[in-house]
Amino acid sequence: MTRPLLILGRRRFATVVIGEGVSMIGDAAFEIALAWTVLRLTGSISALAVVLLFQAVPRGVLLLLGGAVVDRHSARAVMIVAHGVRAVALAVVAFIAATGTLSLWHLAGLALVMGVSAAFFSPASESIVPSLVERDELAQANAVRGLFEQTALIVGPVIGGVVISVASIWVVLGFNALTFVVAAFTLLVAPKSARASGGALSPTEILRQIGEGLGHARRSHEVRLVLIVISAATLSYSGVFAVGLPVLATSMGGASALGLMVAGWGAGQLVGALAAAVTGLPRRWGLLIIGMTVVEAAMFTTLGLVSTPWTGAGLLFLTGIGVSYSSDVALPTFIQTQTPRHLLGRINSVIGLPRVVFEPVSISILGLALSRSTSWGFGLAALPVLVAGVVLACDPRARALSTHPVVE
Repeated sequence: MTRPLLILGRRRFATVVIGEGVSMIGDAAFEIALAWTVLRLTGSISALAVVLLFQAVPRGVLLLLGGAVVDRHSARAVMIVAHGVRAVALAVVAFIAATGTLSLWHLAGLALVMGVSAAFFSPASESIVPSLVERDELAQANAVRGLFEQTALIVGPVIGGVVISVASIWVVLGFNALTFVVAAFTLLVAPKSARASGGALSPTEILRQIGEGLGHARRSHEVRLVLIVISAATLSYSGVFAVGLPVLATSMGGASALGLMVAGWGAGQLVGALAAAVTGLPRRWGLLIIGMTVVEAAMFTTLGLVSTPWTGAGLLFLTGIGVSYSSDVALPTFIQTQTPRHLLGRINSVIGLPRVVFEPVSISILGLALSRSTSWGFGLAALPVLVAGVVLACDPRARALSTHPVVE
């Protein structure tokens, strides 16, 4: 446990990561409350999918722009503004919900604001860590950051499930708004970027900077392999967590069952992040990722057949351990050490692009499949990760992929 404790001795890093952990708890509670409230208001899986698309589509459209803005200004500034915008939007909708006039379109509008903000926040949050710690501390820092994130995935869904069952969505929305305010204040300790040039971006300069990031990604075989992994995981996981688990929970007791299953996933990822923090990252990363695709495919197929939330939570817990250890800590460390600092925001936006492009695809396809058959829908979710595993297994450079690259 020495390494995680040592990295928390970095005051700036500890302050920022704690603040972000608080906001992640609010986010996790909000996701549960949003899904359950839409289903309760409409009784429609399609309505839930539409609301989630309001969040996913603008994030995908604006993500590359978000990366360029991060590199032009600073991760710190972008994160503070994004937190502020989301806090205000949540507070407004919380007030509407408290008056008893909440409608589906209020939730869709909130999802739109959250999606636009996320397009800028995501590349910024992945780019800020190197400014808070030394280069040789990045792996430990990402592992500890993962610990806070996975703790949030345990605590947040439980809060969301319990509160939405005994109180109202406005309480969850207000709580999430408050967590964004806390996170914005903790970010003030982060250093201002020395490379931030500020100023307005012309359309031509925006396109040039985005093209520079895309060109770097295109020339890197390793980045292309990472994009395959992320694309497959997004196609498999997004629909399952956004639509699949809420549908599965409707036959298992409602919001509390949904919270339990998501918390099981978070607990598994917490254990995986803790393992990475204590033991370090696996060197034969490529082989581990290939093996995990088989595990993930088996988990998705089995999940569609379970009849109790505890069984679902157990499956998600075991798979979460492997995913966190093999990907969630290793991926950001890999990108942070491979990428020149002045391109980090743009490369993180490119790396994040498959998540937002394929998320609505996953939600739409799985939503249609689940409306016909739960078991076949979850079986369909297993295919992308299985196909990616086969592709990577046939690539010698993928099999040799390491979390300890040589970097200039």
